[in-house]
Amino acid sequence: MNKKKNISEEEIAKYSNVYSEDSKPLENSKRDWNTITIISLWVGIIVSIPLYMLAGGLIASGMTWSQALFVIVLGHTLVMIPSVLLGHFGTKYAIGYPLLSKLVFGPKGNVFPTLIRAFLGCFWFSVQSWIGGTAINSIIVVIFPSFEGIFFVKFLSYVIFLAINIYIGYSGSKALKIFEQTAAPILILLSFAVLIWAYNVAGSFHSIFEYSYKFSNGSNFSKMFFPALTAMIAFDSTIALNISDFTKYVKKQKQQVIGQFIGAPLMTAFIVFVGVCGTVASQIQFGEAIWNPADLVSKFDNPFIVIVFSIFIMIATMTTNIPANLVPPGIIFSSIWTKIFTYKKAILLVGIISIVVMPWKVLENPNNYIFEVNGTLATFLGPMTGIYLASYWKEYKTNVVLFDLYRTDGGLYHYSNGWNIIGMVTLLLSTLIVLIGKFVDVPVLKAIYESSYVFGLFISLLLYIFIIKYFRKGNN
Repeated sequence: MNKKKNISEEEIAKYSNVYSEDSKPLENSKRDWNTITIISLWVGIIVSIPLYMLAGGLIASGMTWSQALFVIVLGHTLVMIPSVLLGHFGTKYAIGYPLLSKLVFGPKGNVFPTLIRAFLGCFWFSVQSWIGGTAINSIIVVIFPSFEGIFFVKFLSYVIFLAINIYIGYSGSKALKIFEQTAAPILILLSFAVLIWAYNVAGSFHSIFEYSYKFSNGSNFSKMFFPALTAMIAFDSTIALNISDFTKYVKKQKQQVIGQFIGAPLMTAFIVFVGVCGTVASQIQFGEAIWNPADLVSKFDNPFIVIVFSIFIMIATMTTNIPANLVPPGIIFSSIWTKIFTYKKAILLVGIISIVVMPWKVLENPNNYIFEVNGTLATFLGPMTGIYLASYWKEYKTNVVLFDLYRTDGGLYHYSNGWNIIGMVTLLLSTLIVLIGKFVDVPVLKAIYESSYVFGLFISLLLYIFIIKYFRKGNN
């Protein structure tokens, strides 16, 4: 069978399958994204409050502005390599991440890694919704000062923001595309407003940089470099993992490659610069390095400033939160449990799961946010990414028979009763190798954990290739 041949619904219905309206290959008429759309997607993801907070957090943790800029841009550039390689699957076959994962792990084994991605998305959706809710709370407090410090008002603001995100995600890819392209220029414009404020506070950008050096502890850079780099890679690695959910809307590989490599690194450098200037200016203006922009906005007495920049925070958070954290779990849940959840029902499920998470604990301090959360996430995401790359590019050489891919009762990708044992063992071993350094005080193991995404990716990639070469005969 030709791997690109359209699937007959009558023929696939003869077998147990995951073929549905939500999972089937997109028609060409619906694949209307291009290079600009992909750039806009990454502008929306990168020009975000969490990345601003990463930049500010590194400054607050003792890095100089140049060190923070270097680490963050390097991390976000490196993660574009697996993002582009995994995006190839979406553009070539017009289908998304859940089916890529099924190809690699089998119809039953697929559940575990995709659910890891889904629940990580739910976690981040909750965290970023709290950040956006803080902005709504700032607007409420500036109008009704007596509500300041009341947790119920903060929680209600969080739920309101979460509901706005769900509404946009519920409306589908067309609404997301329009939202991302509309929001991108607004975010860039308001980012320049932050730069102007910081410039006025410090007197010049040169003064900002000098001030950064004065209050930093650059001597710790060597100790912070690898944990910080891993955290930066982990920040984008979730969206890189399921980037095929978006590249499936693009018809040409050239468009997704150029769009990703232009959109992410350039906008990363820009928003890091904004984050550095905003954090240093807050130290000059208010006597403390305020790394959370929502907290920074609340320091101003001018209601107009509070409202405008709170809206900025809301838009910047949504442009990241919806495509990176809400849509992927919705697609995964609806793909795994096709008979229970449609995509729209799954989006609502993500919202419910997110409400039971306590995101305010994560945001208590920059070290917790940067090193503990992102560093731990990288130990899972790196090994998963390595296995996907090894299987799709080396094992199958990007050639997939779609008909067998949708089957759950046999075919080329059924493996051992629905489980790719080699993939599962590789994932378990490589994850344990990088995770053990978190709990065992051995220098070599600590070094592996501090670079867990990179080590995890290469360990799993090489291990998987080795095993399939010597233990799985007759493969594609």
